[in-house]
Amino acid sequence: MAKITIRAFAKFREIFGAETVISVPDGSTVLDSLVQFAKTAAEDEIFEGGVLKSHIVLMYNRERIDSEDAAEIAVEDGDEVVLYPPVSGG
Repeated sequence: MAKITIRAFAKFREIFGAETVISVPDGSTVLDSLVQFAKTAAEDEIFEGGVLKSHIVLMYNRERIDSEDAAEIAVEDGDEVVLYPPVSGG
């Protein structure tokens, strides 16, 4: 099992809390971790029809990743995933 930290900002912080540590099976991906995380809170905030919403900003170990890549990136013990809601305005 790997323990990873999921941090949430802006609107997501209000919904999920600022920081959550979860345990995921070895070999899990960023997407697997988010699926498990979302089961404990408002799943429809980050998934639509079982698919990760593409407009969510994801960071993995301080690097931005595309939502499409979340299924390909394996997490390891001590990793961090950060969620930002879409930002708009000017």
